[in-house]
Amino acid sequence: MAPVQQENHQVIPPGGGSGSASAPAPPPPGAALAAAAAAAASPGYRLSTLIEFLLHRAYSELMVLTDLLPRKSDVERKIEIVQFASRTRQLFVRLLALVKWANDAGKVEKCAMISSFLDQQALLFVDTADRLASLARDALIHARLPSFAIPYAIDVLTTGSYPRLPTCIRDKIIPPDPITKTEKQATLHQLNQILRHRLVTTELPPQLANLTVANGRVKFRVDGEFEATLTVMGDDPEVPWRLLKLEILVEDKETGDGRALVHSMQIDFLHQLVQSRLFADEKPLQDMYNCLHCFCLSLQLEVLHSQTLMLIRERWGDLVQVDRYHAGKCLSLSVWNQQVLGRKTGTASVHKVTIKMDENDVSKPLQIFHEPPLPASDSKLVERAMKIDHLSIEKLLIDSVHARAHQKLQELKAVLRSFNANENSSIETALPALIVPILEPCGNSECLQVFVDLHSGMFQLMLYGLDQATLEDMEKSVNDDMKRIIPWIQQLKFWLGQRRCKQSIKHLPTVTTETLQLSNGSTHPIGNLSKNKLFIRLTRLPQYYIVVEMLEAPNKPTQLEYKYYVMSVSTPDGEDSPATALLLQQFKDNIQDLVSSTKTGKQTRTGTKHKWSDDPCPVESKKAKPSGDMCAFDKVLAHFVAMCDTNMPFVGLRLELSNLEIPHQGVQVEGDGFSHAIRLLKIPPCKGVNEETQKALDRSLLDCTFRLQGRNNRTWVAELVFANCPLNGTSTREQGPSRRVYLTYENLLSEPVGGRKVVEMFLNDWSSIARLYECVLEFARSLPDIPAHLNLFSEVRVYNYRKLVLCYGTTKGSSISIQWNSTHQKFHISLGTVGPNSGCSNCHNTILHQLQEMFNKTPNVVQLLQVLFDTQAPLNAINKLPTVPMLGLTQRTNTAYQCFSILPQSSTHIRLAFRNMYCIDIYCCSRGVVAIRDGAYSLFDNSKLVEGFYPAPGLKTFLNMFVDSNQDARRRSVNEDDNPPSPIGGDIMDSLLSQFQPPQQQPFPKQPGSSGAYPLTSPPAAYHSTVSQSPSMIHTQSPGALDPSSPYTMVSPSGRAGNWPGSPQVSGPSPATRLPGMSPANPSLHSPIPDASHSPRAGTSSQPMPTNMPPPRKLPQRSWAASIPTILTHSALNILLLPSPTPGLVPGLAGSYLCSPLERFLGSVIMRRHLQRIIQQETLQLINSNEPGVIMFKTDALKCRVALSPKTNQTLQLKVTPENAGQWKPDELQVLEKFFETRVAGPPFKANTLIAFTKLLGAPTHILRDCVHIMKLELFPDQATQLQWNVQFCLTIPPSAPPIAPPGTPAVVLKSKMLFFLQLTQKTSVPPQEPVSIIVPIIYDMASGTTQQADIPRQQNSSATAPMMVSNILKRFAEMNPLRQGECTIFAAVRDLMANLTLPPGGRP
Repeated sequence: MAPVQQENHQVIPPGGGSGSASAPAPPPPGAALAAAAAAAASPGYRLSTLIEFLLHRAYSELMVLTDLLPRKSDVERKIEIVQFASRTRQLFVRLLALVKWANDAGKVEKCAMISSFLDQQALLFVDTADRLASLARDALIHARLPSFAIPYAIDVLTTGSYPRLPTCIRDKIIPPDPITKTEKQATLHQLNQILRHRLVTTELPPQLANLTVANGRVKFRVDGEFEATLTVMGDDPEVPWRLLKLEILVEDKETGDGRALVHSMQIDFLHQLVQSRLFADEKPLQDMYNCLHCFCLSLQLEVLHSQTLMLIRERWGDLVQVDRYHAGKCLSLSVWNQQVLGRKTGTASVHKVTIKMDENDVSKPLQIFHEPPLPASDSKLVERAMKIDHLSIEKLLIDSVHARAHQKLQELKAVLRSFNANENSSIETALPALIVPILEPCGNSECLQVFVDLHSGMFQLMLYGLDQATLEDMEKSVNDDMKRIIPWIQQLKFWLGQRRCKQSIKHLPTVTTETLQLSNGSTHPIGNLSKNKLFIRLTRLPQYYIVVEMLEAPNKPTQLEYKYYVMSVSTPDGEDSPATALLLQQFKDNIQDLVSSTKTGKQTRTGTKHKWSDDPCPVESKKAKPSGDMCAFDKVLAHFVAMCDTNMPFVGLRLELSNLEIPHQGVQVEGDGFSHAIRLLKIPPCKGVNEETQKALDRSLLDCTFRLQGRNNRTWVAELVFANCPLNGTSTREQGPSRRVYLTYENLLSEPVGGRKVVEMFLNDWSSIARLYECVLEFARSLPDIPAHLNLFSEVRVYNYRKLVLCYGTTKGSSISIQWNSTHQKFHISLGTVGPNSGCSNCHNTILHQLQEMFNKTPNVVQLLQVLFDTQAPLNAINKLPTVPMLGLTQRTNTAYQCFSILPQSSTHIRLAFRNMYCIDIYCCSRGVVAIRDGAYSLFDNSKLVEGFYPAPGLKTFLNMFVDSNQDARRRSVNEDDNPPSPIGGDIMDSLLSQFQPPQQQPFPKQPGSSGAYPLTSPPAAYHSTVSQSPSMIHTQSPGALDPSSPYTMVSPSGRAGNWPGSPQVSGPSPATRLPGMSPANPSLHSPIPDASHSPRAGTSSQPMPTNMPPPRKLPQRSWAASIPTILTHSALNILLLPSPTPGLVPGLAGSYLCSPLERFLGSVIMRRHLQRIIQQETLQLINSNEPGVIMFKTDALKCRVALSPKTNQTLQLKVTPENAGQWKPDELQVLEKFFETRVAGPPFKANTLIAFTKLLGAPTHILRDCVHIMKLELFPDQATQLQWNVQFCLTIPPSAPPIAPPGTPAVVLKSKMLFFLQLTQKTSVPPQEPVSIIVPIIYDMASGTTQQADIPRQQNSSATAPMMVSNILKRFAEMNPLRQGECTIFAAVRDLMANLTLPPGGRP
């Protein structure tokens, strides 16, 4: 074993021991030198090289296996793989043992190498000394120094070269110069001449005629077999040929995977074999060809056999079988074996293909033999089946069966010719198929294609559109007997005729079926028709069918005769019940006769049958005969179907019009015959429309025409042409002398087109037009006399006979649409906005239902415009009130209460409910005023209240502050108010509102001959008495109008006794039960604020109470005073309901909640009511007061007086008087009073703030004074500039406070300890960021006098940094400031906290 060198360059000697560690005796110097040289000559092998050799060997063996295994059997492949694995495993096991041994012997080997190296050095030293001694003693005794080479030295020193160097050295070392390119070309040319001479003088086999001489070589090429390159080594004729290159050209493109079929080792063997023959034989080239030719033929047979096995395994299966295979001689295959296919039993014909070598002439290629011999019908097919030059067994088999399939198709064509001598079937050679036309003229897709399966030899049939089951039955019959194809073709002819009919009408709305279940099919003439027929149902006319009957054409086996019928059926109510056939008539040839003879929907149609002529397209010239696909289109049937689909709807509509006795002109043809129409001569009068309006409408109607529109023919369009339109809108479409109105009606699929429903819908639309026309006609007659303010207020935007759209308002930004609803038999009103206000909401949406009811009872457009004019400004103001529910307004903090609920009672009566307690009635009057009263009082008896509401004390006084100065003369005296009131009647209201009425006019009854309009100086009867109340407010009706001479006429009590409930007490559900969803107003979509500058008392929202207003008259506090209406102008109402700052307060002291004066007044009244209840519950002493509306109470140290502000009646004021004047400073009392007015009793008017404040008032004086100092810091934050925080005294628990109680709960607890909450807001903050705010719960111990932060668990997601810093500051303050007797540390601790608290940068609570 040779020594092995490891990766670290150590050499492993054979044997594994230290063989050179010691020697028995020192060898002689010559022997030692030889041993050292031997040791140096065998250095061993590196371990990496050895591993690389083993891997290369394993890889080369594996590649040889991949080349050889595919051609071996499965068992042989397994044996070879196991042997390869065993050999490779043994090698690598030995390698593993060697590696383990090398790792273990590393140290020993190093020592051995060192010892060996030292021994070699010692030997070299000894040997050198011996040689030098021998040289000095023997060789140098007689040695003499030669003469110096002076010439050589001079050459080197002067020229730098050595020209005197001996030439023998150059000849031994420097190689000779190569021959030139010219010499090479001359040599090769001479060699080519020698080769040509040798070929001329040598006997060549004819198969080697394809040769090429070039570059001193001759190349013999035999296509499909081999290619050999030869040359000679001299010009002597006896010099043998030398084979330079051999290439086998046999290829297997199907199973060879693109690799060479002959291994390189086999090529080398063949190369050596052929070369030996070239050296020894007398005819070397002939012998070379015979040798290589036999090898290639054997290889071709092997390839064909491999292809056959793969073909059997992958595609053909048992359809091809190997009968005999003799390697290198023959291969015999059998195809189309009927026994294998299972189609026949017993003896069956077997077709064989044999491939073999010619035994007589070995030089010939492989020969093909067919059994039985191929027919000579097609020489090209036979020629292809006799060649194997492509070396593909599958192509050879296909060529063979292709020729036999062509023979079978010829036999089948002969059978067809025996049935029809004029048949024109054709055979396609490329793919063996017989094309049989079924029904002439026949297109390519309509021909029956008969193929021959090349694998099995069986017939296969294909016809586009025919189901697979029928095709399989046909194949089985034809394969059993070819003559059975005749009846099948007869059957397919009728099937193709039906298919042509279906294809011709597939673009039309039809449903086809071959059979139709009829209840009277056996007795009806439909049963006498041929069995080959087709039923075509018109989907738009389900009661009609078109029947196509197909008959044999005499003496024309490939043609049919068609007859067309129309059949009407009646469908029973049950879906599963069959239909009943009614009439069956045959079509005429002349379509014009069909149209002209249509008198009724079920008109009989007589005529003769239609026969399909021999010329498929008689209109075209016979020279230019169209293709079969074009002539397969049955244009006659398509014309019949389209004509019925178009005309039948008009026939049905004409029948319905005739049944309803509506005169018409019948079906008319329009547009050069492309469309149809029905014109009505007169439309029946409508119910509910007077005769005069009906006549005017009939005179203006010029034309009424019905047409069908759309592709589906289910849309009717009625065109109405009107003249002399009474109104002209601003739209450009309404400026012509005539107007066109289009009414569209869609027919449902379940209803016949042109049925009764279309006529009914048209009559309903005509009724809607007439109803609206009546109102429009009256409105048009009233236009010349319309008041100027209404003319400027409104304009007609659109009138299209179906809808009237009016735009109104100062900018015409609001719109109202009026149209008649036939379903509900009443007018429908819709509101909207246009122009710049299109994104806003119409303010009249609040009273939309009331407006609609009023207009339906009195359809007067002028009256409707007057109501819109009188109510627009009040509704604009009302819609600005907040209607969003709010939490925390009462002690039940989780219950939401709606601030204002807008409850319309009629078109001019709006009721406002404030927090389900107080009710305000607003009556919109003419001349720009409204009447306001307390809605809690009954309309019939002021001593009774409406259930669920409470009177608002002081409402009359508050409303009188907004009365215009021009109306002061109307105010009643104090003495009149002292008189006991009676139920408000028409006489009281007349005297109250007499100065607002126009001069009394005599009533003008409507004259029959007049223009139909009422005199506008005295409008018709008021709509108050005609409008029904809202269903939800049926028990709280409006008291009616306030002006008998205006459109709002007041009905006297005696006149309305029958309309109102018998009891004067108005009963009904509590307002709390009807608040949700009552107000349709959207405060976020309010219309623009109307200009109120025309009022002398109107001001801006910031100055609702001008300074020049005279002081309000002091009215006695009567419980019923507010039930008498107060007259306000629209501008005053706008000021009353518009959110504005609180008057009389400094802007800095006013709260951030902006509300209207009415809300402030009602909120103050509610707070006063809450305070009275709180005093009774808390430990406060109530003091009786003779002043109405004043609450007085006292605590241990203070006397308090609470009343509305006498100047504005919009705030609740507190007057505090201390029991001991020495303990309080005047500014402290003022702070306490101002805090109550702005922070406690102000918006948003929460009851829990009062509870917390009353608890503070009950605190000891020194504690209360500290709290007042904190309130002062809140009210006047600018006075404490040295502090870093602003403070806010929290009377209710804020949402961000620690979770000790629900938000909104009173935030002051006063027992042995006092708990209250402060909100600190940082003064300095970066502008983009919001200021930092923290909630500090402070607890004050009255016994110890310490002020500290309450220890309340925080929320998990909140930061603990700020609470910890606050607690530390308060603890440090308590430590630094000892408690003094009688002092309170609350204010001092809070002030120290506000001055010293500093949060870390970026830190938020």
